[in-house]
Amino acid sequence: NCERYSLAGRAMLERAVPDDYRRQWTQRLAQPKQAARTCSNSALLFRLGDEWFAISSRCVSEITRLLGIHSLPHCNRDAVKGLVNIRGELKICVSIGSALQLGKACDSHLADHAILERMVLIDNDEHSFVFPVSEVEGIVRYTDHELRPLPATLANARTKLTTGIVQWQNRQVGVLDHDLLFYALAKGLK
Repeated sequence: NCERYSLAGRAMLERAVPDDYRRQWTQRLAQPKQAARTCSNSALLFRLGDEWFAISSRCVSEITRLLGIHSLPHCNRDAVKGLVNIRGELKICVSIGSALQLGKACDSHLADHAILERMVLIDNDEHSFVFPVSEVEGIVRYTDHELRPLPATLANARTKLTTGIVQWQNRQVGVLDHDLLFYALAKGLK
């Protein structure tokens, strides 16, 4: 706040602007604005067998190591695998693969399954389910413009639980519709 610093600061702010500086900023500000790429969606990326899927990260509560599945007596449903104890709470373990009508994994993925397999806990307001997956990659972000429509062979499928396809590291990832998935899993319990 002394006079000397005040004069030095004023001299620095009132100095003449260099021509290069003015020309560079004129060019930069004259360029049209580019639309900012905002990623409006985030999803958990995981593998079931040989196929990659993504589910909205809003419904994913927890990812845990592969836990023991306790079978239910007199339960012959393909979709229900049994019960899993997650931190003292029993959760229904389901087979997403059977809901999506997927086959078994090829041999190339089976060698390292003990390291990669995980369980994913998903829930919404009404239901909570656990399902085993072959591998969890992590969270992927994508825009609505990056979501491509399903191929004709899948668009007319009997069980359509995917909303579209996202490209991720040279892979086609099926984005699951979490509302339809919860509906199908709840229906499989009855």
